[in-house]
Amino acid sequence: MQLLIVHAEAEIGEGLSAMIREYSAHTADYAATEETALDWAARGYDLLLLQLESAQIDGLALADSLGAISPAAQIFFLPGYALAEQRLEIAQTKIFPEPIDGERLLQAIERVAKLTDAPNAFNPVDLLQMFCLSGKSGAVRLTAGEELGVVFLRNGELRHAVTAQAFGLPAIYEMTQWGPSTFSYDANASPAEQTIDIGWDAALIEVVMREHEEQALEPGASSSPEVEASLLPPEPDLTGQEFGTYRVGRKLTESFWDKVYEAEQTSIGRQVALHVLRSSLRQIPERAQEFLDTASANANVRHPAILPVYEAGEFQGTYFYAREFVVGRTLYEIKASGLTISTLVALRLIRAIADSLTHLDDHRILHAPLRPSRIFITPNDEAKLADVAVANPALAQLSPAQREIQMVGWMLAPMIRASETPGGGRVLKLIEQMQSAGADAITQWPPLAQEAKKIEALLAPPPALAAEPKVGLIEKVKFWGKRG
Repeated sequence: MQLLIVHAEAEIGEGLSAMIREYSAHTADYAATEETALDWAARGYDLLLLQLESAQIDGLALADSLGAISPAAQIFFLPGYALAEQRLEIAQTKIFPEPIDGERLLQAIERVAKLTDAPNAFNPVDLLQMFCLSGKSGAVRLTAGEELGVVFLRNGELRHAVTAQAFGLPAIYEMTQWGPSTFSYDANASPAEQTIDIGWDAALIEVVMREHEEQALEPGASSSPEVEASLLPPEPDLTGQEFGTYRVGRKLTESFWDKVYEAEQTSIGRQVALHVLRSSLRQIPERAQEFLDTASANANVRHPAILPVYEAGEFQGTYFYAREFVVGRTLYEIKASGLTISTLVALRLIRAIADSLTHLDDHRILHAPLRPSRIFITPNDEAKLADVAVANPALAQLSPAQREIQMVGWMLAPMIRASETPGGGRVLKLIEQMQSAGADAITQWPPLAQEAKKIEALLAPPPALAAEPKVGLIEKVKFWGKRG
């Protein structure tokens, strides 16, 4: 395989070409300018390693020019930002920030060498991360088969995205489902509207986390996702410390936004889940405000199936909020452990979700995408939802209710264990109606909540009233005596 390396820094370009010649069976040429690269292009290259940008090189424009000469060539980009600036790691990346990992680059070259007649395609998340970290403005047009989407950027921030079916963050999520995509770039394009107003890293990590959880619930799901949010900056561990009026216990979970701990609110002896905004986001006013707005949105919800937020604020420069702590497992943990749930638990979960989202819709409160990691099953088989309300439309679930209902049905169907519970067949029928797109499909939350309530009354009727105790002769005599 013939490789061409184009990089303005001779030390990097010559070093890479020497490494390739020494540790692979491939040949490599090095060009320090665009003019030299174009002069040599007629030789016909199989792989192009292009510096993304420098004073002398525009890697994106050069990729178009060289790609027209060698249309079968694969392209790797060598951006100038540091590897440590990345927020997402891509398993089969074609983008290599500095310092360039030589071993991983060689592995990628060997992987590409096995491809025959494959288009020059990129992981959409990998590509968008590169554009954002490089501070680009304009439009990135993604194509995968018949699918087409456009993402607009301004100064390295995602501002709008659109496909035939969606816009905003849901559109970016849809594009990630397409797999490797080809792209084109127009630096002069600008969006007609703005549908994304959160940071690019928050947006992409939100999309990736949602994809991970949905994939994990599918039968035969892979344990090695293509994209990992594994490059989050290290965060101090507050376990065992006093944090305002809270005594911090074990860490429960961690995300792009925050670390969540089990804690005790010592002033009143109450157990809580304490959300602490990541230190890397504290100095960004917009992120801190989004964090507090989310806390406020959940604090103003009053519903028995939604875990309430008790307090939010700032302590010694750190933003936090405390919500109700629930003992139990999340739906995500149940699935990951290979466990199942009964038809009664599944029904209670359906009713809790349907009741909750009906309540939020009735009060015109936006809700986050339904995630298995935000749905808890308690030891007494009740369902609770955490952090379900959002204030920012960019973080809200904008899909129609029918799509969400179908997703819940698909999520639950493989998790229900066979049982002989009377009425269990009606639960399975209900889930079929949730998944269906036919005439008997249930497509709105209120009727789903009503049907679940009706079936639950059959599966778990309220306990009968205790029989009135019999009164013995002595008690009657005493009673009569008192009446006199």
